[in-house]
Amino acid sequence: MKDFPFPLVVPIEGEARASSEVIARGVGQQHASVIKLIRRHLADFETFGGVGFEIRTFDTRGGPQQREFAMLNERHATLLLAFMRNSPKVIEFKIALVKEFFRMHDELSRREQSLWNQMHALIAREVESKVRASFGSRLMTERKREIPRFDEERSLLESQIQPSLLTH
Repeated sequence: MKDFPFPLVVPIEGEARASSEVIARGVGQQHASVIKLIRRHLADFETFGGVGFEIRTFDTRGGPQQREFAMLNERHATLLLAFMRNSPKVIEFKIALVKEFFRMHDELSRREQSLWNQMHALIAREVESKVRASFGSRLMTERKREIPRFDEERSLLESQIQPSLLTH
């Protein structure tokens, strides 16, 4: 199995994505042909969520030019590859892309799990602080100093966890 010299899948807003450029390179086709295929079957792609098209500027010998590309979720990428003929190069890339999507899912899941574990640890420390504070005024003063740190840490963790909740 061939290793590709470029990332196949990247995390964007908590979801694994592959660009139309990467898929075109991986299967050895012109990027313009891949974009045309996506545009021709756009309604089919959008049954799996909206396809995000963007314009990128890139430098050439003749000066800067622009190219349209699409960032595809796993279902979009799978459908795109299903529309392509199964040449040996396409089959090889399909296998590599599927493996990379699974690897990225595992990575994002581990990250999310780590955030939840941090949140549980924070809750445990906060409960312990409340219990200590109930034993006396010095501990109550200490608890009052800890509350802003707990609130700040909770806000940070919630902001990191929240985007991943919206994508599931």
